[in-house]
Amino acid sequence: MNKPSYLVKLLLCFICLYSLSATAQQDQLYLTYPFLPMTINPAYAGAKEVVSMAGIYRKRPLFSANGVASTTQQYFNFDMPIAQDRMGIGFQAYNADQAVGIGGNLAGNLGLYGDFAYRFDMPSDAKLAIGLQAGITQVPAIFVGTNNGGTRFRSSLGLGVYYKNDDWYAGLSMPNINASDNYASPMFLTLGYLFDIGDDLKLKAGTLVRRISNDLVSSTEVDFNGVLWVKERVGIGVWYQNTGSEFVNKAVLGALEIQLSKMRIGYSYDFNGANSNAATGSPANQGFHQIMLRFDFDAGNGKSASFKYF
Repeated sequence: MNKPSYLVKLLLCFICLYSLSATAQQDQLYLTYPFLPMTINPAYAGAKEVVSMAGIYRKRPLFSANGVASTTQQYFNFDMPIAQDRMGIGFQAYNADQAVGIGGNLAGNLGLYGDFAYRFDMPSDAKLAIGLQAGITQVPAIFVGTNNGGTRFRSSLGLGVYYKNDDWYAGLSMPNINASDNYASPMFLTLGYLFDIGDDLKLKAGTLVRRISNDLVSSTEVDFNGVLWVKERVGIGVWYQNTGSEFVNKAVLGALEIQLSKMRIGYSYDFNGANSNAATGSPANQGFHQIMLRFDFDAGNGKSASFKYF
């Protein structure tokens, strides 16, 4: 087993960056990271060493004093290795609409992001990657302090590092370092380990630390997740998202993943979704349903047949 010397370096980087300023609002893109890790770290691009395409559909009914509406979100994620697996490229797109009450305001945003990663060979077949992300987001006027309709566009620039071997992984990233207009510039630290329980059982356990600090907000949240894989075919998972599933609400999610040859199907449900405030008339909800579909294809390196835990 490899000594976690590079993990120490990542932790030192995290401490050095700890005091960087940020603002208060979370991008919709970050919410899907348990299924799509590249959404929070561009260095993950091409890490699976296969051509990978994934889509996520999220839906939740909302209830308010004015009626019933829904929140729907769609995400697309593509990445692949290039240059004999020494580099990776990726593309992300999402559409997140939120409607509160019949006849109420429609809020949401659109995003397009490109990702690039360069990987270095490390001892014991490990990889260390440095990643860059650039993109643009269409922001509704309701989120930028105006009441006259319309939208605004804002650019996004992100950086990240990612280390992995056969046993564990670690990542440090800031996906929105040039944040403005009250949008968050969080920093993410991710750690994970693969426990060998038996010949047919593997437990992939992980944690995520999100740090936001500026004159208005100073917070550190920690998420935990675990997926038990049976014969590399069925994964049963539990995620605790202290960072929030939606509307900054803490969430406990149950997940199921099924691997079918080169296709993976995933489903999760937010069990902490049922929350409301009758005094303020804020909407209640029934929890998010989240469906994921991913296809992996050979990138010409013969690695599509091997199962990828991370």
